[in-house]
Amino acid sequence: MALQLIYGNSGSGKSTYIYEKVIQMAQADRRRNFYVIVPEQFTMQAQRELVRRSQNHVIVNIDVVSFERLAYRIFDELGIQNTVMEETGKSLVLRKIAEEKGKDLTVLRGNIRKMGYINELKSMISELMQYDISVEELEDFLGHLKPESNLYYKLSDVHTMYAAFEEYLRGQYVTAERVLDVLADAAEESQLLKGAVFAFDGFTGFTPVQMKLLHRCMHVVKDMYVTVTLDVREDPLADCGMQDLFYMSRKMTAALLRAAREEQFPLEEAVFLEPGKQSRLAQTPVLQHLEQNLFRVKAQQYAGDCQKELQIYSLATPREELQFAAWKISEQMRSQGYRYGECAIVCGDVECYEKYAQSVFSLYDIPYFVDMKSSILYHPCIELIRAVLEIVEKDFSYESVFRFLRTGLSGFAEADIDFLENYVLARGIRGASRWKKKFLKPMRHTGRIRVEEDVLQQELARADQLRERFWKQIAPFYEIASGQEQTVAELTRGLYEFLTELQLEEQIHQAQEAFEEAGEELLASQYRQIYKIVVDLLDKLVALLGEEILSVRDYADVLEEGFASAKVGAIPPGADCVILGDIERTRLEGIKVLFFLGVNDGMIPKSTANGGILSQYDRELIEEQKLQLSPTAREQSFLQRFYLYLNMTKPSEALYLTYARMDAKQKAARPSYLIGTLQKLFAGLQVQEIEAGTAFEPLTAKSSLDAYLTGLTAARDGEVTEAWKALHHYLKNSKVWEPVVQELFAAAFSKFTGEQLAVETARQLYGTILTNSVTRLELFARCAYAHFLEYGLKLSERETYSFAALDMGSMFHEILQRYCENLEKSYDWYSVTETQQEELLKAAMQDAVLSMPNESLLESARSAYVLERIYRIMKRSIWALTEQIRHGTFQPAGYEVDFMQVNELNVQNMILDEEHKMRLVGKIDRMDTRETEEAVYVRIIDYKSGKTTFQLLNLYYGQQLQLVVYLNAAMAQLKKEHPGKAIVPAGIFYYRMDDPMVEADGEDEEKIMEHILGELRLNGLVSLEREAYEQMDVGLQGKSEVIPLTLNKDGSVSKRGTSGAAPVDFTALTAFVNRKICGAAEQILKGDIDIRPYQMESKTGCDHCPYHSVCGFDPKVEGYTFRKNKKLSTDEVWANIYREGGDSDEC
Repeated sequence: MALQLIYGNSGSGKSTYIYEKVIQMAQADRRRNFYVIVPEQFTMQAQRELVRRSQNHVIVNIDVVSFERLAYRIFDELGIQNTVMEETGKSLVLRKIAEEKGKDLTVLRGNIRKMGYINELKSMISELMQYDISVEELEDFLGHLKPESNLYYKLSDVHTMYAAFEEYLRGQYVTAERVLDVLADAAEESQLLKGAVFAFDGFTGFTPVQMKLLHRCMHVVKDMYVTVTLDVREDPLADCGMQDLFYMSRKMTAALLRAAREEQFPLEEAVFLEPGKQSRLAQTPVLQHLEQNLFRVKAQQYAGDCQKELQIYSLATPREELQFAAWKISEQMRSQGYRYGECAIVCGDVECYEKYAQSVFSLYDIPYFVDMKSSILYHPCIELIRAVLEIVEKDFSYESVFRFLRTGLSGFAEADIDFLENYVLARGIRGASRWKKKFLKPMRHTGRIRVEEDVLQQELARADQLRERFWKQIAPFYEIASGQEQTVAELTRGLYEFLTELQLEEQIHQAQEAFEEAGEELLASQYRQIYKIVVDLLDKLVALLGEEILSVRDYADVLEEGFASAKVGAIPPGADCVILGDIERTRLEGIKVLFFLGVNDGMIPKSTANGGILSQYDRELIEEQKLQLSPTAREQSFLQRFYLYLNMTKPSEALYLTYARMDAKQKAARPSYLIGTLQKLFAGLQVQEIEAGTAFEPLTAKSSLDAYLTGLTAARDGEVTEAWKALHHYLKNSKVWEPVVQELFAAAFSKFTGEQLAVETARQLYGTILTNSVTRLELFARCAYAHFLEYGLKLSERETYSFAALDMGSMFHEILQRYCENLEKSYDWYSVTETQQEELLKAAMQDAVLSMPNESLLESARSAYVLERIYRIMKRSIWALTEQIRHGTFQPAGYEVDFMQVNELNVQNMILDEEHKMRLVGKIDRMDTRETEEAVYVRIIDYKSGKTTFQLLNLYYGQQLQLVVYLNAAMAQLKKEHPGKAIVPAGIFYYRMDDPMVEADGEDEEKIMEHILGELRLNGLVSLEREAYEQMDVGLQGKSEVIPLTLNKDGSVSKRGTSGAAPVDFTALTAFVNRKICGAAEQILKGDIDIRPYQMESKTGCDHCPYHSVCGFDPKVEGYTFRKNKKLSTDEVWANIYREGGDSDEC
C-alpha cells in the first residue's frame, strides 16, 4: 500500500506515464480493480486514450470515473438508496424555507424574493457543503465574529437557512455535494474498492470533501497515484505564497502528504518527469521556451524567430476574432493536414463567443462543440409556461396573452395571431371578463380610408372565433389557478393537464425532428431534453411542496427559480470536431493548434466583480479566521495564471492569441497584460493588426461570399480583378450558389427607374369618380407612392387603444362644435357671460366624452389630468375666439360645414376629362361672414391642435391647400345663397387651440390678457381690402391682436407683421389651387406612384412617414432621388401663382 506522486511540467508526459503504468499493472493483475479518476468533463477523453493504448484496444479491469460516478458505482454495489436532490430541487426547497423563515431573517429578508437570489443562497449553501462546513461549524464560527457586524448578520441568516435545509434533507435526500460524504462512510464496506488501485489525473487540487474521501480510502485501497503539475526544477515541499505559479500544486501536495501521514498510508518515492523527448513540446522550441519561462521569476528571453509557432493578432470585434480562428483552422487543415479535433479554441468568456459560433463555423463547414451548458429560461417551452402563469396573475394583460400566443407552441397560426393582436390593441381588450364574453364591437379604423360595414362584421366574426378558441384553451387552467387557497399539487396538476391538452410533448418532438433533419444538432439536443426537464421539475414541485398553499405569483416565482437553475448540456457531434471552451473548465488533450481568443483586460484576468451573498471583503475576513471557502478575488487572480499556463502549453505545434479592439457593446477594449508578458519573453513577437471588415481568403463557397461582395462593390465601380472574376465564374456555375450570385449581382447593379401603374389598374383602384379630401391631395404632393400605399392599397398604421394626439385634436373639435351649437340656441357671441361660457363648456365636454368610441380610456389613472388639460385649453380657446369675434363685425355663419351637403356645387364636382370626375369632400370648421348691400365678405377659420402655420410656399407646392379649397367651397355656396351680390374673400386662417404662457414683467392683468390674445391671433392670409380687415378688428391701431396684420402710424398696412393679399391675389390664388388639385387628380388617375418624395432644405416627404420602411427609398441607390422644392421668396411665389393659375376656376 502506498501513495506515489508523479510530478512534471505541463506537457512532460504525466498522463502518458500514469496511463501506461495502470495498463501494465492491470494486465499483470487482472483480478484487481483499477480506477482512473479524472474531472467529470475529462472522462470520455481519458477513456478513449486508455483504450487506444491498451493491448487489443480493450480495457477489462480499468474504470475511468469521476468522483461522482465512482460514488454511484459503489452505491449500486452496496444497495445504498439515496435520493439525490439536484439543483432544481434545492431551489424549490430553499424557496419553501424562505417563505417559512422569512420573518427570522435580517439582512437577507429584503432580497429573498428577488429573481435569482434563491440561486445565490443555494450557491452559498452548496459551497459550505463542498468545503465540508457543517451547520454546527458555521454556528461555532459565528461566535468568533462581532455580533454587530454586517458579516455576522449575513452568516446568521445563511445559518438559519442552512440549518432548515439540512433538517429538510435529513433521512430523505442527499445533495450532490454530500454524495462523497456518503461514499466516505461506506467506502470500507465496498468489495470493489478493497485492494483497488486509484490513479488521479487532471486535478489541480481537491476540495475538503474530496480529501475526506481520500482519507477514508487510504484504509481500503492498495495504492494511490496522483499526477501533479509542477516545474521539476522546483522543490514541491518548499513554502510559497499564493502568488507562486505552482501554489495550487504545492497546496495539493501538502494536503495529500498530510493525509498519508495521518492515515499512516505509506509513501512511495515520487516520480519527477524531466521535459525531454517524450514531452509534447519537444519538437517546438518556442512553445517549450514558453512553458519553461511563463510567469517565472527568472524568465529568460527567447532571441530566435518565434512567429511560426506563436502569433498574436488584433481584430476589431469578438466576432471577427472567432471568424479569424475559423478561417485559420480551415486554412491549416488544407495546408498542414490537421484534423478538426487537433484544433481547439479557448477564451475567458465562452458566452461572449458562443453566440457567434453557429454563423461563423457554418461559413467554413467546421464541426464544433461549445463546452458549456445553456440556460433554458428563455426556451419557447419555458416561455409558454411562464406566460400562462402571467396571464392568470396579470388578468389577461395584453403583454401576457401575446407572450403566450407567440411562443410558437400555442397552436395558433402567425396570421391569426397578428389579426387578433390588431383587434385587441384597437379595442383595448384587457381582463378575463373581456375574453370570456363574445366580442361585440368591430375593429376601430380611425384612418382616412372608410371601411365598409360588411368588412367590419367579417373582421368582428373572425376576431370572436379566435377569442373563443383561445378562451377554451386557457379557461380550464384559469379556473383552477384563479381560485382561492390552491395547493402546489392542484396548481401543478392543472398546469400539466393544460400542457397535455396543448400536446406540448408532441410539438417539441416534431421540432426536434425538424432540427435534426436540418442538421441543427445543438437545437435538436436542447429540444430532446427540455420536456423531461419540465416534467421532472413539476414532479419535484409536487413531491417537495405539494401541500403548500401558494398564490399564482409565488408559484410562478418558485417555478422560475427552478427553471433558472436548470441547464441543458450537449454532446460533441463526433470525435473529430473543434472544441470551444473556457480556460478553467475545459480539458484538452492531443491538441496541435490552440487559439486563445479574447485576451483582453477584464477577461484575462477575468474580472472579479463582487457578486453573491458574500462580498470579497467578507471572504477575506473569513479567510483570516482560517475557515476555508472558495478562493478570494485576490487568490483567484493568481490561480488564473496557473490555468493560463496549463492552457497555453496544451498545443504541441502552434499557439495563436487574439484580442479585440472593441468589445461586444462596441466600446473600446484594451489588450490584457498577458500580451506584454509574452512580448518580453519573445523579442521578435509582434502584434499583427487585422483591419475591421477584412475579407479573409475564401476557403469554402460560403466563406467566399464576403470576398465576393467586396469584389462586387469594386466591380460596380469598374475595378475588376482576375481573382474576383474566377470566383464569380466558380459561384455562377454552382447549382447551389448560382441563384445567390444572380440575386447579389442584380442588387449591386440595380437602378430605380420609377413606378407607374397602368391606367386600367388605377381605374380599378380609384374608379372614374375620384373622391378626394384635401388631406389626400396634400399627401400626394408630398409623395405619390405614400398616397398609393394609403389610398390605393389602403395600408394604415396599427390602431391602438390609447388617447393619442389625434384623439386630443378630435376632442377639441367635438367640444367646440357642441359648444357653438348650444351657444347659438340660447345666447350669442357678443352677450354670453363668462359664467354662461363655463356652463356651456362643461356640458359640451360631458357630451363629447360620452360620444367617444374609447370613452373608457378616460376612466384610467391619467383621465383626471387629461380632462383637466382639455378643459383648460378649451376654456382659453373659447375666451380667445369670443374676443376675436367681438373685435369685429364678422359673425359665424356655419360650423362644421360639410361639402357633401352641397352636391351641385361646381367647385366640389370637377370634370377632369370625358371619363373622369373629381369630387372634393371636407368640412369647414367655421365660416364667418359680414354682409353689406353690395357684397358678402367671408373668412374661413380652421382649428388646429398642433403648431401648424400658414406658408404660402407650402401652398404653392400643393402641401397646404386646405384653406383655399375651403374658401372656394364657401364662396360657391354663398354665391348660390346670395345671387346678385359679390362674394369677397376676407381671409383664410388657422386658429391654434392652446393655453400659452406669457411673460408678465409686472404688467397688470389687462395687459397680460392682451399678450395672451396676441399669442392666439389667427394665422393665415388676410385680405388687404380696407373694408375687410377694418371689420375684423374695428378701431385697429398698430399691431392687431386678432389677425395677422399691422398698421403704420399713418394707417397704411405695414409689410412687417402682416400676412396679407390683395383681392386680386385671392382671385389668382383660388384659380391656381383649382388647377393644382385638378393636376394632382389627373396624375393619380394616370397611375403616378413614383417614389420621389419632396425635399425642401432639411425637410422631406419622408419625415414622420409611416411607410418609410415599406417603400425602400434609398438616395444611395441610383435612380432614387428627392423631388427638389426650391426655396422661393414671397414675391417669386406670387409671380408663379399668377403665371400658372390662369384666370378660370375650371380644370
